Amino acid sequence: MEKRLRIISKKKIRDYSENNTQAELPLTEWYIKMKELNVKNLSELKITFNSVDAVYGYTVFNIGGNNYRLITAIHYNTQHCYIRAIWTHNEYSKPFNQAKLKRGKI
Repeated sequence: MEKRLRIISKKKIRDYSENNTQAELPLTEWYIKMKELNVKNLSELKITFNSVDAVYGYTVFNIGGNNYRLITAIHYNTQHCYIRAIWTHNEYSKPFNQAKLKRGKI
């Protein structure tokens, strides 16, 4: 039996959605799709999510029609996906946050 991706943790989605209710549906849809996957690399992930990119060692998903960025660290060998941050498009674009991404400090 194939091991499916384990998302750590859904609490970040719940917490973010409390203050950003419009993000709840697209984030929940992302979560449901992700937990059914068994992928070995970014190329396989792009089959399901065409708006996903590798950025400074993180895997960044464009969520909700490009309104949100879901920053994850995916360990394909163990099938673990760690949610590191959820930002709006504007938050993601700020130089301070780009610097945090580049330094690997999320």
